[in-house]
Amino acid sequence: MERLQNEIIDCELFTCLKHLRGESYQNFMMNKLVPVVGNVCEANLGMDADVAAEMANEVEVIVNSAASTRFDERYDVALNTNTMGPCRLLSFAKLCKKLQVFMHVSTAYVNGEREGVVLEKPFRIGESIAAERARSDAERSSIPVLDIEAEIKLASRVCDNNDSCCQKMRDLGEERAKVYGWQNTYVFTKAMGETMLDVMRGDIPVVIVRPSVIESISNEPLPGWIQGNRMLDPLILSYGKGQLPGFLLDPQAVIDVVTNLTHTLLSPFSVPA
Repeated sequence: MERLQNEIIDCELFTCLKHLRGESYQNFMMNKLVPVVGNVCEANLGMDADVAAEMANEVEVIVNSAASTRFDERYDVALNTNTMGPCRLLSFAKLCKKLQVFMHVSTAYVNGEREGVVLEKPFRIGESIAAERARSDAERSSIPVLDIEAEIKLASRVCDNNDSCCQKMRDLGEERAKVYGWQNTYVFTKAMGETMLDVMRGDIPVVIVRPSVIESISNEPLPGWIQGNRMLDPLILSYGKGQLPGFLLDPQAVIDVVTNLTHTLLSPFSVPA
């Protein structure tokens, strides 16, 4: 309840709504929001069994944005969160009697080292960017088939959880990502997460969204608002404060920035208050 109050109800993002609702704002929000303790890295999402059963009877839309976004995350941690996390959530989704859609937030950078016009297509089991970009049959045959279960087993037996293990796991993630044509552990494990969703989805209506760089709100409800300080944020803040007067770039380069992603994702499901 403390996080719900501090991070959502008291968040400045809802200032307009607070002014609109006045003294009834607190009750309005509490009637709309139900906090549930959970963890996508745990069995049954770490939820209490009774709570999970109640949710399975009521939930109509699931939006999964849980992820480890650190580029050089430990391989075992990234696999558990970005690859297996969506699988656990989809398993729960299959229990939801009223489910209309399962929306998974991925990243545009699952496209790895692809170049040119890139079509939005799902990853299939065994596929990799490296094999896709191979210039000859001989080169393609030298690239191992991506076996996600084998990757999970590999990460589980690399080392014990000691002081030196953390760096070994980070190095392993970078190494495995590059073998298969991805730049880093983050995008590699996110791509494998997409693959697993495609394998497991069955009759569940799954939508995968691949945003690029997510930045601050452009207009409504609070221009310039953003949570956290990463990606382009340090550059923008430093430039705004005069600490970074300029930086080198290609004037012909195209940058893709998404503003107000939450509104974009949820607007199809919006209903009047």
